[in-house]
Amino acid sequence: MNDIDIKKWKKEKLDAIREHHKDLIADLGISLSDFNMKKSFRDKYGREVVGIFSSEFERSKGFFFELITSDLDPDDPERKVYRVPPNPNYEEEYEINQKNSYNVPLEELRVINPYSAAISKFSSVVTPEKNKEKTLNIQRITVSLEDAPYSEMTIRDYIAIQTGKPVSLKPWLNELVKSSK
Repeated sequence: MNDIDIKKWKKEKLDAIREHHKDLIADLGISLSDFNMKKSFRDKYGREVVGIFSSEFERSKGFFFELITSDLDPDDPERKVYRVPPNPNYEEEYEINQKNSYNVPLEELRVINPYSAAISKFSSVVTPEKNKEKTLNIQRITVSLEDAPYSEMTIRDYIAIQTGKPVSLKPWLNELVKSSK
């Protein structure tokens, strides 16, 4: 295939993936450019990662993708969709690779539940409604009390709590850590 045919083939594959997830994309209220396909690979530590570009960390609602094979076909029979949340600290938190993207372990990303998104729209991805309006005043700083189940705590969250350093990928947890010093 020549370059033009390859681009056309990739566009057709991406269009098919976006078509499959069109209801989820609508429920999340995101643009098509915020939804793509990614091929996972193993980094030098043996972790399954995806390459995330700087611009993808900067999307206001996050960046969403489905995993694909080398043939650009869906990699997972369940057709899971992953979300990369906005992260201004990505340069410090992730290693850059030879393609100028950052290696993000899949285990750090949240899988989107399409049924939950259909019911509660974008809030299902970001903040549970029951915690949305609660705030906590700590040393004259107001912090949103978004919360997550203990079972969703990552090693990065644990380090943030134990060391008092804001290294979590959850902005609300970083704010809580910073304000409790």
